[in-house]
Amino acid sequence: MIAFEICEDGDPAKPAPELTKRLTARARELGLILLSCGIYGNVVRILVPITAEDAVVDEGLAILARAAADVLADTGATVRMRRPAD
Repeated sequence: MIAFEICEDGDPAKPAPELTKRLTARARELGLILLSCGIYGNVVRILVPITAEDAVVDEGLAILARAAADVLADTGATVRMRRPAD
């Protein structure tokens, strides 16, 4: 499992549950099931079987990228990647 958090302005103190709902709904429309979770409902879980072939993983990531682009296009927001401190 891997998860990522969706926040306003990249600030972990500003969870974005509505944006998360829109992302998971759009991904579902495109054929990808994602789980939203977390105290604020702003975390997306991705569960991929260890036996999944690369092509299947690539297809899922492409759907996720398209869903994110579609949702963000409506808001004018951008994606900023931030790695947690080790």
